[in-house]
Order: sequence, then structure tokens, then C-alpha cells
Amino acid sequence: RHRMSQSGVKTRPGKIDWADPGYFSGDSRIVNSVRVLVQLVRPPRGHRTLPTKTGTMLILITIGVGTAGFNTGQNILYLALSLLLSTLLVSGILSWMNFKGCRWRLSAGRHYRAKQPSPVYLELCNTKRWLPSYSLLFKVAATVSGIQKILPLEGRLEPGKETRLLWEFIPRRRGRDVLALQGMISRYPFGFLRKTIKDSYSRDIIVWPARIVYQFYGDKAGRRWLYGNHRRRGEGVELINVRGYQAGDPLRRIHWKATARMSSLQVRETEQEHHQAFSIWIDTSPDIWRNPIQFEKMCSFAASLAEDLFQRDQLNAGYIAGEEGIQVETNEDLYRFLDTLGKLEMKKVSAAPKPGSIRFFPGMGETVIAKLEDQTVGQA
Repeated sequence: RHRMSQSGVKTRPGKIDWADPGYFSGDSRIVNSVRVLVQLVRPPRGHRTLPTKTGTMLILITIGVGTAGFNTGQNILYLALSLLLSTLLVSGILSWMNFKGCRWRLSAGRHYRAKQPSPVYLELCNTKRWLPSYSLLFKVAATVSGIQKILPLEGRLEPGKETRLLWEFIPRRRGRDVLALQGMISRYPFGFLRKTIKDSYSRDIIVWPARIVYQFYGDKAGRRWLYGNHRRRGEGVELINVRGYQAGDPLRRIHWKATARMSSLQVRETEQEHHQAFSIWIDTSPDIWRNPIQFEKMCSFAASLAEDLFQRDQLNAGYIAGEEGIQVETNEDLYRFLDTLGKLEMKKVSAAPKPGSIRFFPGMGETVIAKLEDQTVGQA
């Protein structure tokens, strides 16, 4: 497998997870040397070298000195001209060498929640043998939310070393978003030229609804309970399965008859005793949710309640009208349900609610209430 570098050519398999300037793509030194000469004249795709304000002033001064030297024939002016031109040339070459051998990638987590910081790391590696890298700036952004951040490389990155730059990303709202590394900038060494490389990396993410403060008193309503009908592993007495022994299994769970029959240690898996378990049902019909603010609050209410019920081992399943339900037994099941809430949109779907599920309805003003079998059990 290969990936496309910034030069538009295929890189070696060792660079699959990394982005790089695209200066070198092969193993032949001769081919790489020729490519360097070509790229100095015709930069790779996405590369630009532009003068800064200071660099523009230097160019104007160079033109003035050159004009004066041509008109007067003064050798000192020609010497000054050659010094200024060499400064620009050396600045461009060193700026090119500053990027050479660098590789970078975004390292982001699995979970993002609206209005809560989520660390995103930019990992930078300097693969050069002798030369460090200086003064690099990385422009990262969440393109849908319109959030941008400049991550500077403080100090120098020694050859053969790696570092990480932290971005405390705080999503503004739930929904789909795209984390992107939009460009890299180097003003090294003199600040006369600004070398940029654009569009290096992007990743699609789903932002969960923000947590909110809510009230839920369903477990104190003094009514008959609906028990979870899923077979959850726990400390009960009813046998679910027999499996091989794993390190850390308590000795009291060993199934001695199965062990004798299989000639290896076997362990009992039992069902957890029945406990108060709830299911969540969400109707996205615009006939119910006429106020978008209440709809967003409902998403946050449902997400917060689902997490808290799961932590208390009281969440059975989550249902979205018109979609397949999610039986929640593991963390990953909960994450799938929260991902669904992150992508939720108002749409009219004809579907009967699951009996015994917690349902959400608009309340007075911008409040949202939760009901269980026509009895109010919470509000936000």
C-alpha cells in the first residue's frame, strides 16, 4: 500500500500514517537529486514561497541598489547587491531544508462532546540526520464549525526526534465535523520568505451533544418496574455460558464438571440478577419539536441520561424512531448510540414507540420533559 504525498507521487509504505513535504519518494539518490533540482524551480503541488512584509522591503531595497549600481557603476553597490541577492537565495534554500525530512500527522481521540475540550495532538517527526528544524507553524481547523488554531513549534526539533503539539479543541455544537491540518508555514531562517504547504490531512468526526443539568426521578416513582430482558453477564446464579479460564477469573467460578470433561479449566458465566433497566425512545418528528432549541436540549438530555443510566447499569437499549434499536451492553454500544444522537436531525417518521421506554416531549417555555408510560419522570 502507498499514500499520496504533497508532491502528488506515491510514497513508500513506511509513510502510510504520516504526511510529508513530498520532496523524496524513491530510494535512488540520483533520482532524488534530480527531483530536488526540478522542485527548486517548479515546487510540488500545494507548495508556495512568498515574501513577508520584511522580505518585500528587502526586495525593493535590492531593486533600488541594483538600479543605483547599474547607473553609477560603483563596485560597492554591486557588492551590496550580491549580498542582498545571496540573502534571499540562502533564505529560500534554508527554508526548503527546514521542511525537508519532516513528517507530521494529527492524533485525535474517539470521543468529542460539544462545549467540552478534547485534546488533539499534532505529532511531528524530524527524520533528518544532521539538521534540526525551527520555527514551524501548523494551521489546524474544524472546517464545519469554523474553528481555526495555529500551533507553533517552540524552539528546535533535533534530528531524529519527535514532539507533539497540543490543540485543546472545543466543539461548538453537536453534529458532523472535519478536523483538518490545512497548512504548514516556515519563516526560517531570516523571516524574509514564508514557505507554506497546504492541505495535508483531514479526518471526519462526530460531536456528541453537550451534557446538561437535568432531573430524573424515574427510579423513585413508586410504580411497577420494567426489567431488562437482555442477558447481561454478572454475579447471578443462572448459567449463560461456559468458557475457558482466563487470568484473573475467580476460582469460585470454575466449572469442575466441564473442566474434567474438557481436560482444561472451564469457567461459568452467569446472568446478572434482574435490576431496574430503562430503554430510551426518541421521536424526531417536527410535529413534536417545533422549537429547534428544545430539540437540541432534548438531544443533550437524552445523551446525558443515557450515559448516567449506563454508569448505574440501568440502560437497556436506545431507539430512534424509524431506525434499528441499539441494545446497550458495552461501552461501544453506548458510543454508537451517542454517535446517533450526534447526527440526529428532525424528520417525520411513522413508528410506534417501544412499550415501557422513556420518551421526550416539549415542556413549558424551552424545557424538555421525560415520560415513562404517561408518567413524568424527569425534565431539563
